[in-house]
Amino acid sequence: MSDATLSLIVLGAAVALFVWNRLPVAVVAVLTALALAATGVLTEQQALAGFGDPVVLFIASLFVLSDGLEASGVTAWAGRQLLARAGTGRTRVLVSLMALGALLAAFVTPNGAAAAGLPILALVARRADIAPSRLAVPLAYAASAGALLTLSGSPVNVIVADALQDATGRRFGFFEFGAVGAPLVVVTVVVAVLAGDRLLPDRQAATPEDGPAAIRPVPDRLGARAAWAVGVLVVTVALLASGAVGAATAGLAGAAAMVLTRATTATHALRAIPWETLVLIGGLVPLSVAIAESGAADLLADAVVGVVPEGDGRLLLVALFVLTVTLGQFVSNAATVLVITPIALAAAETVGVAAEPVLMLVAAAGAASFLTPIATPANMIVRDAGGYRFGDYWRLGLVTTGAWLVVVVVVVPLVWPLHPR
Repeated sequence: MSDATLSLIVLGAAVALFVWNRLPVAVVAVLTALALAATGVLTEQQALAGFGDPVVLFIASLFVLSDGLEASGVTAWAGRQLLARAGTGRTRVLVSLMALGALLAAFVTPNGAAAAGLPILALVARRADIAPSRLAVPLAYAASAGALLTLSGSPVNVIVADALQDATGRRFGFFEFGAVGAPLVVVTVVVAVLAGDRLLPDRQAATPEDGPAAIRPVPDRLGARAAWAVGVLVVTVALLASGAVGAATAGLAGAAAMVLTRATTATHALRAIPWETLVLIGGLVPLSVAIAESGAADLLADAVVGVVPEGDGRLLLVALFVLTVTLGQFVSNAATVLVITPIALAAAETVGVAAEPVLMLVAAAGAASFLTPIATPANMIVRDAGGYRFGDYWRLGLVTTGAWLVVVVVVVPLVWPLHPR
């Protein structure tokens, strides 16, 4: 049996286990890496290399930076300042809350933004007499869109930036994602404002007395710790934007500085790191390598290209968007992008499309986790605050996903030309 066939069998088994959802995702990832070694598709060293990959270290550092901003009160204070000017009108409140979620996500990931926004959401919902269920899902969706404003917004961005560097020697810039991220933030807000009340339930929180607002204070003013946290973030962003050092080096330096300046503590920072996510990514990096190097990516790319007329780059983008979004509703967005990336690159080469637009499309589609509560942790974080059931997400999520498809297919080729020059 060829390595390509074995890689596809391992891929199929991994996806099935993810969808089955009876095993922890980290266990599935570890089993995937071990299976690649056991079948001889990869050497033992290759199968375990993902756990020491710089992308894993960088992602861990992002959560420490996020924790420093949250522990020092910066995120909650920023939210209070923004929403204090929003008044009590439904549209102004919704737009302000979603803008807050998007801006926070650009620096503290969608999960951190959703968690930081919940106490603000609870306060403004009571003040404006708006059902939390009309605000919580839009907050999560805006956070997913805001993650596409900067490189540090999501592990997905880091994954595609590394893939581009491996494929072309060029890396997406720190703010380059914003060229597609900003329009997606705008369209996400517009859809929520126009259709949110019709497509979301009118329901109170499941456990309002035990929600985040009851245990997370929102400070009136910032202290010295907050000033240090902001300073560390600014320096870290400057290092990432300049490219003076590698992303992992800049991230780890920023994380260490958050602890040294006492913006957060070492114990708190370690607790803030989602170890399951890191193990998930570390275990699936070898699968991405195996799919690319065994020829499996070419086989899957041929299937994708089979529905795309020769040379039609826009239809390729549509096909990859649908494939990525479909898988991403049941498998984590990081895992989805790790699997889809080599397939997308192989399909792009076959059709004659450049790597940049295809990878940016995959990043955007990977962030479009709107149809189920399990699609992304941000959706789960807001579930209790909005009193949601499993089927409450897909109505607004489907409209938002359709709007994203239109924006991405239009904007991406304008910024990153489809055909190499």
